[in-house]
Amino acid sequence: MKRIIALLLSLILIFSLGLSCLAEGTGSQDSQPPEGMGEPPQGEPGGFGSPGGTPPEGFPEGMTPPEGMGEPPQGGPGGQPPQGGPGDTPPEGTPGDAPGGQQNHVEGQLGSWSLGGTDADSIGGDDYAYDAALYITAEGIDTEKSATDRISSGVYNETSASGIVIDDSESGHNGILVVDADYTITGATIDMLTDADGTDTCDFSGKGTAIAAFGSGANVTIEDSTIHTSGVATMPIFADEGATVTFRNSSLQSDGGTLSADYLNTPSQTLMVAPPWILGIMGNARGSNMMGRDTTTNVIDSETSAGAWAVLSTDAGDDMYLNVYNSSLTLNNADESAAAPLQAEGGQISETLDNPYTVNYGSGYGTYVIGRAVETFAGATFNVGTYATIFTGGSATYTALEAGQTYELKNHAGETTATYEATEDKVTEIHSDTFGFMAHQNSNTITLEKGTVVDSGYATFLVKTGASNQVLTAYVDDAQITNGGVLIQVMDNDDATNDGMMDTDDAENTNGGSQNFKPYHTEDAGFNTDAASASGTVQTFTFTNGDYTGNIYNASGSDGLEGNTLNVTFGEGATYNGAIASTAAIHVTYDGSQAVKANGGYAFDDEETAAAFAEQYQNTSFTIEEYWSIGQVANLVNDNGGNAVNVTLTGDAVWNVSGTSLIASLTLEGDAQVVVPEGITLTVNGVDYTGCTLTADSI
Repeated sequence: MKRIIALLLSLILIFSLGLSCLAEGTGSQDSQPPEGMGEPPQGEPGGFGSPGGTPPEGFPEGMTPPEGMGEPPQGGPGGQPPQGGPGDTPPEGTPGDAPGGQQNHVEGQLGSWSLGGTDADSIGGDDYAYDAALYITAEGIDTEKSATDRISSGVYNETSASGIVIDDSESGHNGILVVDADYTITGATIDMLTDADGTDTCDFSGKGTAIAAFGSGANVTIEDSTIHTSGVATMPIFADEGATVTFRNSSLQSDGGTLSADYLNTPSQTLMVAPPWILGIMGNARGSNMMGRDTTTNVIDSETSAGAWAVLSTDAGDDMYLNVYNSSLTLNNADESAAAPLQAEGGQISETLDNPYTVNYGSGYGTYVIGRAVETFAGATFNVGTYATIFTGGSATYTALEAGQTYELKNHAGETTATYEATEDKVTEIHSDTFGFMAHQNSNTITLEKGTVVDSGYATFLVKTGASNQVLTAYVDDAQITNGGVLIQVMDNDDATNDGMMDTDDAENTNGGSQNFKPYHTEDAGFNTDAASASGTVQTFTFTNGDYTGNIYNASGSDGLEGNTLNVTFGEGATYNGAIASTAAIHVTYDGSQAVKANGGYAFDDEETAAAFAEQYQNTSFTIEEYWSIGQVANLVNDNGGNAVNVTLTGDAVWNVSGTSLIASLTLEGDAQVVVPEGITLTVNGVDYTGCTLTADSI
């Protein structure tokens, strides 16, 4: 559908990476400018979203950008929301007055997102032209806006619906839409299996969603129900503008569909209906989306799934809460060749190759953290192809349920929005074909505790730095972690080294301006060992009470970017087996990643061997059709002057050094010790150790 958007807004779009809608239609994204962009280009360290940074032109000070853009500093340990501070209240009279840092409302707009069409009453197919089977407001059923003939059975009134059945294959229709009202839906069966291609649906505005809730007065409870959707940007659940949605003992499934042939991969919210490829993911299905300020979604005793892209997404907004208790999140379509074509013939990604990494589950992520979102997972199960969670500004806690305990599920105001009584002891489990978690924007906090299981095929923590102002603080206590040989991989943002957006005069840039990603990645051959300066940004990890394996590498500070410091602490009850080093990194082909994994994920420790490996396996150039190559790297032990690693052991912690290690400092306290076998070298600030045990008294 056509969008009437001012040229000023088009400049703003370049800096957003959230869901978005296709021109001549709508859609969604993970609100990301290209990595390194926000997911559009990110700018220099200290820029928008970083402490003391300056927002780019067009963004009022204090405004919270959409997914992937650059959030204010996020809160602290334990998932606590920030107390006031920049970004809480945009200045009066500027764009950003509306919840979630969006632009001021336009005529006919419902919801916080203001980058769609401009007159919902007169423009057919507009992002705000909702066509619902049941339209509920605080005054009751809006009969003029309700097409109740689409409800084939069940009963409903102004406060509840029971046993209703909606079977609607028309693209762009909504099922039940609730605005500022309490509403309870029980025993519903909603099937919206459409052929939407992203031109008349929008997962930023909720157009085309099975159940959508808007406004702080909206409190929607869904119980014992089944929701199944298909089609691009056709979602089961949408919550916006402070609404609370509680999904209990139910299932939601979003299959996605086939993109219009005209679609180009983009961070522009007015165009986006697929995730930015520089995230290393692909697809066009999201199970749910949450936007606006102080919005809350509760998922209890339920099964949620999506074809590929995202299961439970959080996008442009502020202070959103996602609470997932005793529920599953699964990405389907691991066999991409068996699913519906991702894009119509002739499109940019119509011939995308099958992802060799997603052998069990579909490409994408379980959840997204942005806008100071606070997400809690208790007794949850993730089954994902690429990431459990992507972090671009907020906090997430992965914890366990204890039988007989009653839990209060909160919103940003600290109010209880739902309660849950656990009937069994249950830990959170994360099963990922590729990575555990990825952080690449703003300030983030992650907590893994109480037996949480994280099983990933490759790196557990993928931390992307450089021009993205990303700061991650991780607390890991009593967790069970397995991986493909790497526990922590710090690297420069792929998009910061990817040149970002297409040139204005590029013949393929059919949307004009700089709204589309360059559909390829290139890098110089060989490991870059040039000197780098330190940015002052610190990534911090603390591990306690567990046996932890996998190497830890800091490869930040390449291609002219500043390096980050990595601080790692092993505390009481922690045993660590692995190598820790400052490194340089290169992207590798799939065969190269298998060679790295077969070697235990270890970094090369001599340049000659590394050069021979790079000549055979380095991925110096790949296209959007091989999006899954993003984030797959090999390491060479290398101190570039800006990528320091500082290691601290306290209490009774033990580090068994299993490979060549190079760190800037080592602090030992209490009974902690570092065991360095004969034939393996640990270098600490220029001093080599081998065949010895280091203690607080000996170093």
